[in-house]
Amino acid sequence: MTRYSAFAIHLGISFLIFLLLAYLVVFEWYPSFFFETDGGWRGIRIIVAVDMVLGPLLTLVVFKAGKPGLKTDLTLIGLLQFVCLFAGTYVVWSERPLAIVYVDSRFEVLTQDDFKTTELGSSPDLSAYPGDSPKWIAVAMPQDITEQTVLRKKMFGSGRTLSTATQLYKPFDPTDPLFTDDPRDMDVVRKREGGEKALSDWVTEHGGNIEDYNFYTYSTRYAYRYMGFSKLSGEMIGFLGIQPR
Repeated sequence: MTRYSAFAIHLGISFLIFLLLAYLVVFEWYPSFFFETDGGWRGIRIIVAVDMVLGPLLTLVVFKAGKPGLKTDLTLIGLLQFVCLFAGTYVVWSERPLAIVYVDSRFEVLTQDDFKTTELGSSPDLSAYPGDSPKWIAVAMPQDITEQTVLRKKMFGSGRTLSTATQLYKPFDPTDPLFTDDPRDMDVVRKREGGEKALSDWVTEHGGNIEDYNFYTYSTRYAYRYMGFSKLSGEMIGFLGIQPR
């Protein structure tokens, strides 16, 4: 066996592993638009670098038929690749979006790490909420202004955002007046640089009139955008082509 055939075999095995992990990233951990906005591409690049590049290239470098200690070298390469791949995959898994939380006219995507870095110490059990992961959740803010103020001060003082107020979580309902009656001000959106063109392009792509849609801020570690919903159906339609302030 030549070093190039050994490289090809190692590359082929690594590619099969990559296909399995890519399926998990694209369809299970970062589904739908979360793949683009929440680090799915970053996860794929990590896996490619470790799985498709590191191991096969080391095999290409060290392989020489009849070389003393070749089996040991290949075993160490396989072990190194496994450890690095496990570590990289764990990072991608731990940073996957667990919930998209609505509060104060904005959606914030939370990961396992986002919950761990708060005083909660760990991610909450979200299995009771409907739908697949990431779960769509709303924060049921108190209606009393005084209670709201006390809550905001408490969360701010503890270094937590309102989106991590798990004791107030409820399933997100796109027909809830607290959601439908509190979109972003369209005059503010229009005044943004490129706002008029973005809204015109939106109508061209999705039809109807711009008044048929509500827009809300959407925030993740990798994206900051306006998310558009149909007023009629409550369906999330897509993202506006400009960033919020």
